[in-house]
Amino acid sequence: MSDEQLQAGSQDMERIRDIIFGTQMREYQQRFDVFHRDLARLQQEIDQLNEQLAEQDSNQGKKLQTLRRELRQADDDLRTELRETAQRLTTDKVERRDLGRLFLEIGTRLNEGESVGELLQNLVGGDGDSGRDD
Repeated sequence: MSDEQLQAGSQDMERIRDIIFGTQMREYQQRFDVFHRDLARLQQEIDQLNEQLAEQDSNQGKKLQTLRRELRQADDDLRTELRETAQRLTTDKVERRDLGRLFLEIGTRLNEGESVGELLQNLVGGDGDSGRDD
């Protein structure tokens, strides 16, 4: 067989194959094209969702950093206030004698029948009759 005969036979085989399988092959090709388009569309949607997720992650990271700074500042403020209060308590202690006199006066007033509410009001109001030496 010559090359021309082989080529003619090959063309004949292609025609026969096209006649037998042509319709199915075109359907398969159309389906493949639809799948390919769907896959490309889905990939594009995935890419968009990944971008949105990255943006949200960035925003949440910024918010978290802000909250950490605020928490650190609040902690520092609280510690400073606690140190100041402790320092004030250390320097502004009540003398034991003054405290003893205050307790004696409270006891005396309670024995005399004064109510706790009146006693507290008099102590807070500073009626001048507390017996303390200021």
